[in-house]
Amino acid sequence: MLLQHLTTFCRVVETGGFARAGALVGLSQPAVTRQVAALEAELGAELLDRSGRQIHVTPEGRLVYERARRIVAAVSALKEEVADLAHPDRGRINLGAVTTVGLRLLPPILAAFKKEHPGIRVHVKAGRTQATIELLLEGEIELAILPTPVTHSRLRSVPLVEDPVVLVCAPDRRHELPDPLPLEQLGEIELISFQAPSRFRTFVEAMLEQSGVYPNVTMEFDSHEAVTLMVEAGFGYALVPASAVERELALGTLVRVEVDRMPHMARMTSLAFRHPNPGWNPATEQLFHMIVDFFKQGG
Repeated sequence: MLLQHLTTFCRVVETGGFARAGALVGLSQPAVTRQVAALEAELGAELLDRSGRQIHVTPEGRLVYERARRIVAAVSALKEEVADLAHPDRGRINLGAVTTVGLRLLPPILAAFKKEHPGIRVHVKAGRTQATIELLLEGEIELAILPTPVTHSRLRSVPLVEDPVVLVCAPDRRHELPDPLPLEQLGEIELISFQAPSRFRTFVEAMLEQSGVYPNVTMEFDSHEAVTLMVEAGFGYALVPASAVERELALGTLVRVEVDRMPHMARMTSLAFRHPNPGWNPATEQLFHMIVDFFKQGG
């Protein structure tokens, strides 16, 4: 099985045609057809359904595409890493971040890193916690900023900063509640929440239930940004990570509501990496230490 065959097959799937794929890889349409046929013969399976006017990927083809895409990307990254070893001032770092924490914390760190290392490219992949952990395990990223420490035999994490959970609302709704809000009344107000099931939702509800509080969730969304927008619009209140609403609190579009006898709820934002052999190049090592030092110094 040749790497070129895998590359060509990926381009056929991505472009939906042999001619278009050939234009990308510098081959004629017949040459592309022969390479895909050779790959099918090697695997003993039909990867593309050519019976109609359009090409359709078979279940076997979808599996091969997902694996081939990773192989091609890994080989490309390997070539870059080998070349970068001769040039410590060059390189590429693949950094993962859970969207809710990464977009808030990364900009000042990346700006400082770029200023010190202009020749090093940092490619950021933002997503949800489990997807980011999977990218780290598969070697598609070298570092990952997560909202909680990671528990896995092949991973380790360094705590960065505590991120408390706070209750917020629109300014014109603050007068509707006592100041501070008694804990027992927290279960009576209209809460807008991150959707279930999710790590954050499970964590918050478990902590509140220990105090005998059962949240009254009237709306739920798949992102903290959506929750924030609905709270700003006055539709209810929300328990959110402080980092997710730092800008809104500073601008005054949201206000914090103090809760009497509120249980201590906080996530520990962490920096995760593979263990025992992270396989870092010098550039990744430098970024790792810059991120850790940034938070040691108070951000």
